[in-house]
Amino acid sequence: MEVYVNGNAVNLTQQNFVAKGGEGKIFQKGDLAYKIYEHLTKMIPPAKIAELQIPDPNVIHPLDVIMNKKKQNIGFTMEWLGDDNIALCKFFTSKFQKDQGITNDHIIELVQNIKKTTETIHESKCLIVDGNELNYLVKQDFVTPLFIDTNAWQTPSYPPTAIMPSIRDWTTDDFSQVTDWFSFAIVTFQLFVGIHPFKGKHKSYRKNDFANRVRDRVSVFNAEVGLPPTVRDFNLIPSRYKDWYYKVFENGDREPPPALPGEIGKMQVVVKLVKSTGAFEIKTLQEFEDEILYHNPEYQFTKTAEKIYLGKADYKVGKDVELLITPLEKLPILVKVEDGIAKFKCLKTGYDVKGAQLACTETTIINNTLYLKNREKLIEMTFKVAGNNILPAVKTVWTVEPLSSQIFSNVIYQSVLGKAFLCIPIPFDDKKSQFHIKAIPELDNYRIIEAKYQNNICVVIGHSGNEYDRLTFIFDPKFGTYRCNKVKGVDYTPLNFTVLDNGVCIMITEDNGVEIFLNRIDKPDIKRIEDPDVDNTMRIFKDGTRLKFFKDNTLYSMKMK
Repeated sequence: MEVYVNGNAVNLTQQNFVAKGGEGKIFQKGDLAYKIYEHLTKMIPPAKIAELQIPDPNVIHPLDVIMNKKKQNIGFTMEWLGDDNIALCKFFTSKFQKDQGITNDHIIELVQNIKKTTETIHESKCLIVDGNELNYLVKQDFVTPLFIDTNAWQTPSYPPTAIMPSIRDWTTDDFSQVTDWFSFAIVTFQLFVGIHPFKGKHKSYRKNDFANRVRDRVSVFNAEVGLPPTVRDFNLIPSRYKDWYYKVFENGDREPPPALPGEIGKMQVVVKLVKSTGAFEIKTLQEFEDEILYHNPEYQFTKTAEKIYLGKADYKVGKDVELLITPLEKLPILVKVEDGIAKFKCLKTGYDVKGAQLACTETTIINNTLYLKNREKLIEMTFKVAGNNILPAVKTVWTVEPLSSQIFSNVIYQSVLGKAFLCIPIPFDDKKSQFHIKAIPELDNYRIIEAKYQNNICVVIGHSGNEYDRLTFIFDPKFGTYRCNKVKGVDYTPLNFTVLDNGVCIMITEDNGVEIFLNRIDKPDIKRIEDPDVDNTMRIFKDGTRLKFFKDNTLYSMKMK
């Protein structure tokens, strides 16, 4: 596709394609992103582009108009942000914060930076209006916000073009600086404690009844609202912000946030005993010094917030490293990506693996096999030991889309000019690995937030329109066909499921139910168990045909009675 910017021709191909959104497609070339509208009637007026030139580096505003051969305005350019920024909604979850080493100090600084840029936007006579969590990205420093989708904002001469119900101030039909601050309150509250201030269970309101909850001032501060166990301590909220949230949500006040955050309250230590329930028999297996992030039952290693435990030894490592074991010699290899380079080190000897400086943007370990992504290449690695040397080698290379592919847990999502595909690597030690690429039209109109594949089952959290949906795909063994089960309007929580070696899938859902089903497309039945003592803080995994989980610093086994 040939387009024109300031009279200069630019050729955009699938190699430049990044994503498809609600209004059009995004391409990247050099240091610019190109947004091309599908319908010219939705094209932002050039005069509005001029009014969006806000003097703040965190505001990603339109730059130049893009034209087609007929000299019609079809889009605009923006600063290219790279592909390593993080969707703000991920920061809502405790799991993401713990896995990434994000502290409450990070959150306070991030909130203050969002506030500062919002003030600059208001000084420029503009309103964000649709300040929902998906209209922000966060840089890898965890404290720098990026304001995106600015073309939908209200400017002095042009109205806004979008707003999500979950962040809307339902007490007014107008948009103003105070309604922007209301949306800011909704989003930043979730950063601190992990729940929308007008969610939680109340007997008088249905799920996601934001309009009536806001009008009636029935927030999570209300004593009659039940909160899920995944909610973090409200004392994580700095004192002045906590007072402000209460005034906004419970008293109906509409005012800007405090200038300074205030002090952090004393944390309340609540210990909930994990024990057998009416439905499940639970046994304690092992305790560690600090919180567990991951456990590999096959190779018997555990990664915690501070260390990796391997056999009887423990090693202090950073949160940003992963571990794999060489297949024959069983040597532990640390994997870390630093400045776009994959680096390796033998955990036992402490020596760097020589000749293993490989360019990549993302990595994943699937069944103890390392995969690196470097633009359009997905590289399967292997490690061999020769004497005292560990030799890295490329086993297989597959082609993926350079910009529109994303690595998730055991699966790669990619979009080909707006058509969704799931790519599933299946590694083998003793034979050629498999790489299945499957078109998934059910995902064409989604922004993918999270995905995980295991043993013929792939579960995806996607955002479309105004809500998050959970889609479960069950593939036949040859990946020829699949069955899709969609649950609409879920709360976003990290995926928490595993598939035992006998094909039984156990999932703890976002509403803390337990769903059990088979990884067979001819077996659609789902058994659901409601157990008040089972919740999403219990991170489940398989050990062959046995179900286990970890919570805080302890490993457990779990089976149905």
